[in-house]
Amino acid sequence: MSETIPLHVLRITDLNRSLTFYRDMLGFEPDWEDPERGTVRLVAPDGDRILLTSDPELDIRTLFAPETPPREPAEPEPAVPEERLEPESEEDQAAPDGGPDGEQAPNPEAEPVGSYDPFGEEEPKGQVGTYQILEANKEEPLRFPGENLEYFQERLAMYGLPDLLLEENPGVEQVLKIQDPDGYRIALYESLRLDDEEVIALYRKGPDLLEGAILGLENEDLEWETEEGETIRQLILQIVDFDLEMMQRIKWALAESGRKYTIPLYDPEEWAEKLHYASRPVQAELGMFRFVRDHVLSQLETVSGAMDRYLVSEHGNVEVRTMVQVAGESVREQVQTIMETRRRYGK
Repeated sequence: MSETIPLHVLRITDLNRSLTFYRDMLGFEPDWEDPERGTVRLVAPDGDRILLTSDPELDIRTLFAPETPPREPAEPEPAVPEERLEPESEEDQAAPDGGPDGEQAPNPEAEPVGSYDPFGEEEPKGQVGTYQILEANKEEPLRFPGENLEYFQERLAMYGLPDLLLEENPGVEQVLKIQDPDGYRIALYESLRLDDEEVIALYRKGPDLLEGAILGLENEDLEWETEEGETIRQLILQIVDFDLEMMQRIKWALAESGRKYTIPLYDPEEWAEKLHYASRPVQAELGMFRFVRDHVLSQLETVSGAMDRYLVSEHGNVEVRTMVQVAGESVREQVQTIMETRRRYGK
């Protein structure tokens, strides 16, 4: 059975303009065209296929519908002489299936069996029956994998493309959202997942990163403000409280995999006000931070299949590996902010 290949059909107004967008800007490769119908098929970097056509009424199935070639009339079989109707000896008798050993005898009139390669360059029109024709609409984005999306966003901006939006789902993926010249929505996605060893290593070094970032600072230095207006003291307390909250999620998942929960579990601004982030000492918090990380790491080593366990939020399943990666990356980003603030204040 041949594999079914999705073919996304985009009905566009200007073929040359759309080719410039998909071929030159996004890197899709044309692999088949029908100039008479204003139609080009392109292959995305991951192998997905789209079909651009400037004919709003074109029935795509007529391009790729299977065709049955006309058959030559079969020649009549020669008459068998009457004297040969009865075998002269046992050697002349054929096995029931036509061969001496019961094997099927080849039929010279049978058509050769072959398979068409839909990836070939010389694709005979109407020969492909393996495509699943999918008419694209302008409401649902077409998703394609991408790489180095931050750099790619800057590159596309140089072409003058408007409304380039790069969104991040921490620990899972980032998505670059684009509109093509006809208003079709394109989403290029890039996985942000680390392998489990990298996740554990990032999580483990969090306390060392934080303590190193504030090494040599006096108590009054903790009042230095970041560019966002928060003090270093407040950042430290945010890190610790977020880690405590993330520890609770991780332990729920380890003990009650599949449990439902609501995001967020707490209001960071309310906690900052009511728990006195502006004036609270940080030394005990730093000790708590290291203790929490060691505790979670011990749990991950003890529970079988720990990284695969999960919670269920309104956005879907969230695995422990994702929670641990988000916690690790959050500290790394906050530490970078502290280091930038130190440089601004010259210490």
